[in-house]
Amino acid sequence: MENYVFTENDWNIFVQICVFLKPFKEVTTIMSGSTYPTLSTTVPLYNSLVDHIEDTINMGDIEQIISDAAEECKTKLLGYYNKTNNACLIATVLDPRLKLRYYRDNDWGDDLISNIQQV
Repeated sequence: MENYVFTENDWNIFVQICVFLKPFKEVTTIMSGSTYPTLSTTVPLYNSLVDHIEDTINMGDIEQIISDAAEECKTKLLGYYNKTNNACLIATVLDPRLKLRYYRDNDWGDDLISNIQQV
């Protein structure tokens, strides 16, 4: 079997993959914390990942394989995100670091904020 030599383009793709996956590692580490509660950070962390995925998809100089993977990832992540329940919303509001300010600061809109307040 012949030894494969990685090209500069191969390394570029590897770097793009690492950049794309780094926020997922960070979120996983945060959500895996066993010495502190993490439910209140569920919505903000999901939102940060969705934003990261959308930024990746909208990059003009990203490899097509990374863009395609990001599209698939977005579909899967939004499927899980839609399964979160009111407990996540309530926990975010009750967290003194976040409260309703999180939703206002992230442009959730008055109707959605009103719905959260009614939960």
